[in-house]
Amino acid sequence: MTLPASGDRSGADVVANAVRGMTVMARRPRFIDGERLRKAHTLRRVKPVQQQLATARAAIPELRFVKFFPGRLSASNQLSTDGRKNPVVALGEDWTTGVELLINADTRVVQVCAITSAEEGCGRKRVEAVVHATPQDWFLAVPMDWSGGFWQHIARDYPRLRVL
Repeated sequence: MTLPASGDRSGADVVANAVRGMTVMARRPRFIDGERLRKAHTLRRVKPVQQQLATARAAIPELRFVKFFPGRLSASNQLSTDGRKNPVVALGEDWTTGVELLINADTRVVQVCAITSAEEGCGRKRVEAVVHATPQDWFLAVPMDWSGGFWQHIARDYPRLRVL
């Protein structure tokens, strides 16, 4: 790019001409703050349904960290200590509160892969947030049920949710 001689054009014109014809992409969407909402480096673009689900997750105070991955969304009260700062969703841990969703935009399916809670009654809040944030024409599924009855009870209250 050649800069014009002083006085020929304003700096705004130079920048406008430099980017004309090029696609300028922001590094991350504005709603991702880098603290509470994070994005994996491997994820190129956050889809609208991912944003809706993440916003619903972030509204739950117990879920302090939400991270986008390709085809997946994780939220938890703890971050991993391996340097990646991923939300920890470990089933059976007393200190962990979290949820992990698998999201397939092509088939319009959201699967609840894992949900765990250190507090009684918080599981229902997480499921309600997922159900309300998922578009009506999408399919909600729980592929594996190891809960001992939790998902059957929730499925009665939310007929959109299918326990497979």
